[in-house]
Amino acid sequence: MAQDELRRAPTFGRGNSMSLLVNTSFSRKKPSVLANALSGVISAVLAEVVLFPLDTVKLLTQTAEAGDSSGFLSVLVRLVRERGIQGLYGGLGTSVVKESVHSFNYWMWHGMLFRYLTKADDTSKTPTTKRLLINLLAKQLNWLCTVPFEVVASVNQLTPGSPGFIATAVTLYKQGGVANFYRGLFISLFL
Repeated sequence: MAQDELRRAPTFGRGNSMSLLVNTSFSRKKPSVLANALSGVISAVLAEVVLFPLDTVKLLTQTAEAGDSSGFLSVLVRLVRERGIQGLYGGLGTSVVKESVHSFNYWMWHGMLFRYLTKADDTSKTPTTKRLLINLLAKQLNWLCTVPFEVVASVNQLTPGSPGFIATAVTLYKQGGVANFYRGLFISLFL
């Protein structure tokens, strides 16, 4: 151990002259891109499960018929009355699949882009403008890959009985082919 790596620890307590030699040369291994992506997935799935009921009510409010002026609370009450508490969670499975793919894909792009396009990864040592542009590129690449999952999850969530990911995807394909899975891609790239 090199002498410059050793430092004397501060003394503790009054009159205590005991000191310890402490190794300050910690070489922390950087987490892998995969580890960061899996961490992102776990966080995203937990947030999806917690916020899903609010998202369901929001979607029902936004897609109500033209003359329906019900607000958030009245849609919530009506939904619970008609479908019970489980009605708030209709389509959750598909949304968890969507969110898992979306989050994993984003963090993989993010990690790879920063590893290959910067010297200091996503830290304050990388210039702010460069970090902003790389994050923007990661987001755009993510949307190109995950919009189909977003479309299937949203349609499934709004379909009475929420038939599931595969059944919804098959129905969408029969209705409009592959192009049906990319509905909203253009606007998603700008959000």
